[in-house]
Amino acid sequence: LMVASGEIFGLLGPNGAGKTTTIKMLITLLPPTSGTATVAGADIVREPGLVRRRIGHVPQLVSADGALTGRENLRLSARLYHLHAADREGAIEEGLAFMGLADVGDRMVRTYSGGMIRRLELAQAMLHHPTVLVLDEPTVGLDPIARGAVWERVQGLRERDGTTILLTTHYMDEADEM
Repeated sequence: LMVASGEIFGLLGPNGAGKTTTIKMLITLLPPTSGTATVAGADIVREPGLVRRRIGHVPQLVSADGALTGRENLRLSARLYHLHAADREGAIEEGLAFMGLADVGDRMVRTYSGGMIRRLELAQAMLHHPTVLVLDEPTVGLDPIARGAVWERVQGLRERDGTTILLTTHYMDEADEM
């Protein structure tokens, strides 16, 4: 399997097919049982740190901390991605604005809708402008309007940064459209 730079590639299949397991191997959270893989030019076994620096990941389950504000969640992510202190606030403001969250950045995430949380998680994953963005079931449980907003932002990221997108989804209409 080879995914071209800037491409959107979908892994489709029913529950239990191995989509999330494959993703976890590609982002270095699980060791592969056999075979080889490179992500953004880095070997997932020999260069896991390099893989992690080159990717952004939005997991299947909500990962934003509801006890923090959106801005605080982004600050935490910026530190985890080792963004230089001088660049952090600018990247945070850019992420909030691009995801349409600038006006709610100082609200507690537990007050956000599901779609707002997903957009915040996209902002977190994109703070460091990764080469590859990995989205594991990013719209599960969202209403059609929120799903549309998430995909609009994902398309925008691809257009803005040329980001390669690897996603899993159960929704054939989404996969077809993307």
